[in-house]
Parts: sequence; C-alpha cells; structure tokens
Amino acid sequence: MKKKFALVCAFLMVLALAGCGGADSSSASTAASTVSSASQAGAESQEGESATPTLDAIKEKGVFTLMTATGFPPFEYLGADGQPAGVDIDVGQMIADELGVEYEVLDMDFNLLVEALKSGKGDMIGAAMTVTPERAEQVDFTDTYATAGQVLLLPADSEITDVEQLKSGEYTATVQATTTGDIYAQEELGLTDLLQFKNAVECASALANGKADAAVLDNVAAASLVKTYDGQLKMLEEMVTQEDYALAVAKGHEDLVELANQVIAENADAIAQSMTEHEAAASEN
Repeated sequence: MKKKFALVCAFLMVLALAGCGGADSSSASTAASTVSSASQAGAESQEGESATPTLDAIKEKGVFTLMTATGFPPFEYLGADGQPAGVDIDVGQMIADELGVEYEVLDMDFNLLVEALKSGKGDMIGAAMTVTPERAEQVDFTDTYATAGQVLLLPADSEITDVEQLKSGEYTATVQATTTGDIYAQEELGLTDLLQFKNAVECASALANGKADAAVLDNVAAASLVKTYDGQLKMLEEMVTQEDYALAVAKGHEDLVELANQVIAENADAIAQSMTEHEAAASEN
C-alpha cells in the first residue's frame, strides 16, 4: 500500500508540475502577442505620420506664399508692371514650381516680415534678409544664396571718403529701418540721429534730393541705385561688414527649409543669372 501511495503521489506531482508549466507558457505567449501587437500598432502610427507636413499643407492649399519688402533692388522692387520683381521673387517662383502649386507674393514693410511669418500670413520670407543670431532665434534660415556687405552710398559730389567720418556728427546719415545697416550705424558708428526709411529706394531719394549726406546700405542694392540715379550718386567700394542672405521659414518647418536648400543648390547658376538680369532691369525703372 505504501508503494502504491508513493506512486500515486509522484504521478500527481508530475501532473501539477505539467499544469504549472503549461500556464506559464500560455501567459508568456499571450504577453509576447500583446507586445507584438503594440509594436505593430506603433509602427503603423509612425508610418501614418507624414515626414513633410509643411509641404503637404502647402500642396493641399494649392498656393505657396512668399513675403517680401520691395524697394531693395535687385532683390525686390516693383517692376514695370507695378508688381514685385527681383532675385528673391524668382527664387520663390522656383520653390513654387518645385512644389507644383500656384505662387503668391505679399509685399509689406521689412520690419513687419518676421512677425507676419510667425503668425502664418505667409510660408517664407524672401527679402535679402541677413542671417543674424538674433533673427535665428525667431526664424529658421535656409542656406545662403547671396553674400553682401554694408557700404556708404553718397551724393556724387560728396567729400566723404571713409565711414568713420560719420562719427564726427557733421553729417546726416540715412538707413533702411531695422536692417543690418541700421544696426551697424547705431551700434558700431554710434549714430543716434538717423533718418530711417522703410526701404533703400527712399534712402537714395533722400540723398539725391539733398536731405541726407550718406546712406548705410547693402552693397548690391547700393550699386543698383547708383545705376538708377545715373550721375547723381556714388558708392564707396569698401564694405564695412560681411553678410549672408538667406530665406526665412517659421520655426519647426524643417521640411520646407530642406526643399528650399535643394532648390538653391540646384539653381545656383539660374540665381546668379537672375541677379545680373535684375540689376539691369531695376536701373531702368
């Protein structure tokens, strides 16, 4: 009897162990299945999110909107038809063509551009905007598509030969408000009594009409204005700053920055040709 009892106990223990083992295996299998399902769902969710949300939104809207500030030839000015024209306008058209959508240009004062971009009034700023650390805190910049620097634009009969002469206080200087020329004149030259205008064209007009003695402007715009005011204005060739121009995009729209960089890289020759053509066209207007 003892032998039989022992055998029965052993048999029951084997069954119990087999039952426990079966339960653990089933639980592990269920857990693995749950993890697998969750991972698959996560992967599907990630696949469902577009890698180009900004570009998708522009394509859905059907219009790419560039914001600019005319009055800064050859980058942006009013053409013979009264519409915005210039290098930046052409680059914007290249981006719109790459997206396959319509193109719209909004013209406004330069000092309003960044806030307008941040509030969503347009998709990009194309306004010969110099890349600065302060601006980079508010917007994202594309790669550089042009370089420039600040120079002095003067009446043709001016005796000023050096930017340092402006520090004497004997001359009236004019600048385009909120630009790097404005910042340079105030912070580097210490000029506080400046005539601030909304664009470079108005600065040149002040010089030609005897309202100012010198303008601190980007060299490309200054050179274009010398041609426009044939014989009335001159430019000192020495650049007092070195600057990079880039397009500006609202923070977080990396896919649009990437597309713009691609367009800039692939159209370097076309952009250079645009510069030449608009330098000539702007001087005729």
